[in-house]
Amino acid sequence: MSVTINLGAWRSVFAVPSKIVDEGLKFSDGVKLKVLLYVLRNADKELDNKDISACTGVNVTDIPEALDYWVNMGILQKSDQVYTPVNNSIVELSTTQDEPVFEEKTVAEAPSTEPEKPRFTVTKPQKPDYVFTVQQLAVDEELKILVSEAQTALGKVLSNADISTLLMLKDTCGLPLDVILMLIQYAISIDKGNMRTIERLGVSWANDGVNSVEEADNKIRLATQRTKCYSIVASAFGLKNAGSPSKKQLDYCSTWVTDWKFSPDMLREAYERCVDSKGEMKFNYIDGILKRWHNNGIQNKNDLADFENAKKKKEPASTSSSYDIDELEQINRLEDYE
Repeated sequence: MSVTINLGAWRSVFAVPSKIVDEGLKFSDGVKLKVLLYVLRNADKELDNKDISACTGVNVTDIPEALDYWVNMGILQKSDQVYTPVNNSIVELSTTQDEPVFEEKTVAEAPSTEPEKPRFTVTKPQKPDYVFTVQQLAVDEELKILVSEAQTALGKVLSNADISTLLMLKDTCGLPLDVILMLIQYAISIDKGNMRTIERLGVSWANDGVNSVEEADNKIRLATQRTKCYSIVASAFGLKNAGSPSKKQLDYCSTWVTDWKFSPDMLREAYERCVDSKGEMKFNYIDGILKRWHNNGIQNKNDLADFENAKKKKEPASTSSSYDIDELEQINRLEDYE
């Protein structure tokens, strides 16, 4: 006896993990779904961004972001330019020169370990679209409270785009309601009460694992302390309208003032020596001077004078200094990102 099964439409089926529907659809759009479905459908083929773009109509430049979205949703994972499904799955995606290549492989399940605390790690999170935002505003009581409190604090009616940002911070980034409200108040306190700053800070806090009022308060305290250190340094250097400092500059200032405890007079001395030598202010060069002083126990101008006089007695005048010029020149040649 022979048996024939007519599969009909089932001849052309491929697997789609349930997690994509259960968790990944919430903030995804057509672009991201197109890319993922095409990749899954062609898991046994070698693809690159141009192939995907030609068959899906998605712009080539949007494809890496679409793949990274599914990484952030926990559908895929990425390591050393290689995409693999989370847990057991059948598709491995490797990238060469920013072009993803897809190969069919079996991924062994990792040994069970202690579950880690979920942590948000995405630089550019996906915001919910207009329709979903409106729908959530109608049924999500916590979102209603958040929008009301934010409008009161910011003194304006929030646009749909603003509400979308708050919804993203709450649901996608996972920040608690009270943490978001603290974040808004902090942004207002530093005269940056705009949604762009609130979004940037919110994503940063989420990446740093800020999940409670206590953690948010500590985050604000440290940020305030670092800003105060920068103000002390800027005043010592005579900087006016210096603008927003970079993270590296804040790191330098925090080290000089909080860790090494240099006074404004010593900061000014290091600044003047830098300008005399380089003709301009360079934070990394000043850091080299202050580091040398700190390592030699120099805390004030009397210490500095004693140190330099002692060196003059031991070394030729041409080489005597409280800091090593050759070493600082080497520091200065390093790429400076300030």
